[in-house]
Amino acid sequence: MLDEPGLVFGHGQSLEDPRDGLALFGPLTKAAPFGISYGLVGTEAGIQRFYGWLKRTRRPIVHEEVSKRTLWVPFPGFEAVFGIPIAERATCEKTISSDRLREILKEDDSYQRVYKVVNLYAQPILDFYEKADEDVNIWFILSPESVFAECRPKSKVEDPQKRVGWEAMKKRKEMAILSREGQKFIFQGQEEDYFAYGFDNDFRRQLKARMILKNVKDPLQIIRESTLAPFDFLNQLGYPERELEPDSQVAWNLLSTVFYKAGGKPWKLRGIREGVCYLGMVYKKLEEKDRRSACCAAQMFLDSGDGVVFKGAVGPWKSTTKEDYHLDYHASKEIIERAVEAYKNFYGMREDPAEIFIHGKTYLNEEEWSGFSTVKSRGINVVGVRISRGNLKLFRPGRFPVMRGTAFLETEKVGYLWSTGFIPRLRTYPYQGVPYPLRVEICQGEKDLMTVLRDILALTKLNYNSCRFSDGEPITLRFANKIGEILTAGPIEKDKAPLPFKFYI
Repeated sequence: MLDEPGLVFGHGQSLEDPRDGLALFGPLTKAAPFGISYGLVGTEAGIQRFYGWLKRTRRPIVHEEVSKRTLWVPFPGFEAVFGIPIAERATCEKTISSDRLREILKEDDSYQRVYKVVNLYAQPILDFYEKADEDVNIWFILSPESVFAECRPKSKVEDPQKRVGWEAMKKRKEMAILSREGQKFIFQGQEEDYFAYGFDNDFRRQLKARMILKNVKDPLQIIRESTLAPFDFLNQLGYPERELEPDSQVAWNLLSTVFYKAGGKPWKLRGIREGVCYLGMVYKKLEEKDRRSACCAAQMFLDSGDGVVFKGAVGPWKSTTKEDYHLDYHASKEIIERAVEAYKNFYGMREDPAEIFIHGKTYLNEEEWSGFSTVKSRGINVVGVRISRGNLKLFRPGRFPVMRGTAFLETEKVGYLWSTGFIPRLRTYPYQGVPYPLRVEICQGEKDLMTVLRDILALTKLNYNSCRFSDGEPITLRFANKIGEILTAGPIEKDKAPLPFKFYI
């Protein structure tokens, strides 16, 4: 049994559950000292729902069933938790025309449909930075249910204005790829016609990707309107269409994220060794002629929860026979050198890290490991760790499964870690089904396996995108797929500097 990792909050106080720590001691560091200002983009109905929800979060929100308040911890109110106010009204409020939105959503071509909807939300933000003297800490993007339903890759409209065949859309997508690779069109203006096909046809991914490409300096928080007012969206039986967590937990999740994106640090890990950083590898296959073509990136984290994302090279990293990705010597050498550079420059450290743990879902082969190992000459211990879902199950008598933190060491290099399970603080197992463990293997380098398992268990508590006791995966892998999707949602441009993690979640 591994001890439950502790978290550090305001005044240096430590507890296991982030909700307990924030409620009792406040966050580790403050965000904007005079309160959080924000921009708001949405339909008129969405904006009204947002203000109604925000007003409710200024007061305590308590679960109705007393017996469940251990699991669903009461939310004391934003200022009571975070020690600063959040503005009652937006610094910049932009209303999207519902009529215009409905017209665009009738477009049958999914690439054009999503691109035009993103334009509706993106243009007010870009105009704000060109014309306004004021500043904001964060942008709230309010997504109607129609946008969520019809602006995803497999969405189809029921009553389109015009029909575009799949073969025609496929041809346009191929033309967009050629355009990105530098091929010129014969007729002037064709580039603009095909521009929409250079982006992913998913509203969330494309909006975030385009704001990153435009160097928008403040992060976005995209919220579905049904999250703010679930009882405004009922099914035929009179129940909310979406099964959400209780209001108190929704407030914890959303507002902890807002506080983090506005520049605050809600908590950090207790007892993590100094000079250690964790690197999660991110890969995303590209729609190119070469089926092996993929974009690689890395997300790096410290014990403070700070995270940065930086892109590596695009190359033939994808295996043609299985879902494996492997870098060559030069690409892996570049990634590890950028990690050390980010550790010193972005985080302001004076010395190189003592250890770098590389977390991935596949093995590190000898060529890429030789590239990662180049920093060993600087006295940095590098360890490659493969984390996958283990097939081993444990059963016990009684109502609950094994405890979170249970570990089984198969060999000196391979172990199983139950990152989900019965949690004494919550007095329950907050998931469904028998928990699966993480299979953890030290595939390259040398380190005590118990130390690696303790680190991974601790990293399941660094997700600022939701304020809950823990996650099932470490933060190094938790968002790998979503980050890869945003990195490749538009034209691939290699970063000159790491970008904070908060822009991707």
